[in-house]
Amino acid sequence: MVLEQGLALLGQHFEHLLLLYWGLATFASTVALLPVAWAPRFRAAVQLSACRGKLMDLRPSTRVLGPLSDWTVPQAWFSHFYALGATWNAMVAWMMFAPGSPLPKGQRASAALALALLQLHLCRRWVETVGLLSYPPGARMHGIAYVFGMSYYVLVSLSVLPPVVYPALATLAARRLAWRAPPQLPHPGWLLAQASWLQLAGAAIFLLGNALQCHSHWLLAALGRRGKSRGKQAYRIPRGGAFELVSCPHYLGEVVTYAGLALVACAGLRATAWLMLLWVVTNLSLAAGMTHRWYCEHFKTYPRCRRALFPYVF
Repeated sequence: MVLEQGLALLGQHFEHLLLLYWGLATFASTVALLPVAWAPRFRAAVQLSACRGKLMDLRPSTRVLGPLSDWTVPQAWFSHFYALGATWNAMVAWMMFAPGSPLPKGQRASAALALALLQLHLCRRWVETVGLLSYPPGARMHGIAYVFGMSYYVLVSLSVLPPVVYPALATLAARRLAWRAPPQLPHPGWLLAQASWLQLAGAAIFLLGNALQCHSHWLLAALGRRGKSRGKQAYRIPRGGAFELVSCPHYLGEVVTYAGLALVACAGLRATAWLMLLWVVTNLSLAAGMTHRWYCEHFKTYPRCRRALFPYVF
């Protein structure tokens, strides 16, 4: 009884909590990204939590997070994000399309398309992380980034749904009603027929971003394999594809992916999806800027024409 009441209360206020979550995350990464003089310890704390892999060389020297400053986990644990995200996204889809679902009929196509695209993206990223990318021995990421990443991949699926479903969804989860019957998934033909031109354009942009990210990860993996074949584990300058334009095309692919998802979610009218995209842009701009700086500091021959994230701009 207490659990049902708690989940019901959470469902009633979940939309505001989501907006607060994405708003605070975007604020933190924006402050850390911009060259502002105020709140130096806060900026250093956010930058420290964003460090991973080779970027650990750029972490702030001051212990801005106290005893948590040295808390790191293996970078290979990135696979946990996508395993959790894909599993949870499938569970959300099951609840959304099970008999008695709170999802309005007019928004079934929007939710189905958004969740299906997310499932594709998350499964692909898990396969890449486990089977394609090879992290150097000893590569670490900050523990706070790990905890935030786990929460992120729980909330991303919920952020593309219409807010009307949250109260009923919490009740269904508490009573386990959503698991009593298999979901009634919409037919792909019906889904495409119901989607608006804006959503179809968003889906195309989403797939384009995935293709860019996948190709960039393939180039990074090939670079790592060549280094191993020569008995070396050191980082090298990436070449080919969009790496000729920016230092982090895999991050650019992520931005394009979430831009497409924001157009798909409720036909581009979902505030949480746009806030999520804004966080992706600011967070990856911060990470790409640090990565670009690291390359420039460690390679005298690094191409000066490359930008960090956005070609010809930043």
